[in-house]
Amino acid sequence: MGEPRKSQRARTMLGAQIIFNNRSSTVDCQIRNMSEDGAKIIVHDHLSIPQHFEFHVPQKGRSFRAKVIWRKDNEAGLEFLQDNTVQAGTTSATNLYERLKELETENASLRRRVVDLQARLDRDMMTGA
Repeated sequence: MGEPRKSQRARTMLGAQIIFNNRSSTVDCQIRNMSEDGAKIIVHDHLSIPQHFEFHVPQKGRSFRAKVIWRKDNEAGLEFLQDNTVQAGTTSATNLYERLKELETENASLRRRVVDLQARLDRDMMTGA
């Protein structure tokens, strides 16, 4: 029984970068398989990557808008978004709107993390740990 994918994935061992935080943060990863619609990646800490980001594959000279579909251990499944190829210097209203939504989601996630870390710090201070 075949997989319910739009296109066949090819096995690979390419290096790639996850770029986010207004292009000021990157996480290195390794692509295990890839198609025109998505990829499976291996990343040291998959929890540190946001839901939406730019996915850069230097050896192919391409970048994609991507989102995480699933996460398990040190693996993640990516879907390349419809408008998947990132082109340098493009700033259409749609791209800006999508980028704004991505940054708002990332901001909310970071705020939750700060609250969790503050609660942990407060708890540790109270217990003397």
